[in-house]
Amino acid sequence: MKRCFAAILIPTACLLAACSTGDSDTVGAYLDQSPPGDSAVIFAPGLVSVEGRYEFAVSFSPDVQELLVTGVVPGRPAGLLHFSATDSGWIGPREVRLADGQRAEEMEAFFTPDGSRIYFAPYDQGRDVRIWAVDRDEEGWGSPRQLGPPVADDPAFYPTTTADGVIYYSNISEEGIFRATVYGDSVSEVRDTGLEAMHAFIAPDESFVLIDVREDGHDNADIFVAFRQEDGSWSPPVNLGSGVNTEFDETCPSLSPDGRFIFFSRYNEPNGVANVYWVSASVIQAAREGPAAAR
Repeated sequence: MKRCFAAILIPTACLLAACSTGDSDTVGAYLDQSPPGDSAVIFAPGLVSVEGRYEFAVSFSPDVQELLVTGVVPGRPAGLLHFSATDSGWIGPREVRLADGQRAEEMEAFFTPDGSRIYFAPYDQGRDVRIWAVDRDEEGWGSPRQLGPPVADDPAFYPTTTADGVIYYSNISEEGIFRATVYGDSVSEVRDTGLEAMHAFIAPDESFVLIDVREDGHDNADIFVAFRQEDGSWSPPVNLGSGVNTEFDETCPSLSPDGRFIFFSRYNEPNGVANVYWVSASVIQAAREGPAAAR
């Protein structure tokens, strides 16, 4: 079944437009929020970060004119929230159902770097979560479907991708980050990356990966970065420092399409509810130069 998300999500707007420029200087970029420095601040309070609701897994379209984020009100099903920039400003959120109602709950939707596909993680209560995809075609967007084996062999979520189609995802059974090469709907070359984390955002050129890690002896998770080595292995993860990490849990990192900002969730509301924060990606370069610089 062919679908046009523009008709399903927000009838008055042209949504989910294809773009490969990654130009963040267009009108309305980042919900008109003032860019952060190297100390994280809450993102779009009252719009994206709403009191009493969990928000996590931020993904902007390549032209930075659309936002998908997971929102969960305690006691209600998880859902995907969509914001869109128009000539008169940003509109939303609207809840989207990328799986066409085939699953009760949906989360963690990520645009691919070229905007041609969205990966996401739908599930039913009592059923294992799996990774799905929906592609753009000449009529808008095609039918959503689950990725096949071997990715489908284990429960999985948090799917992010490189510019050449390599997918990184969380293998729940193995409690680690796996890497798979995807050609259309065919999946091959699946392997364990050795990264001990539950959420990973891979850079488009695969040169680094953002992860959340709960270190031994620490009660809370922090955001780290690991750098790809010449032999394809990963450097030891480097903590992104006090500008990002606090005594609260910080999880679910992602990178803006232009590489300028990191988004993540901080569980600092009463009862451990998360808000979205953002920070300049300059903290990655500080981490590359050495742990002391990052801290």
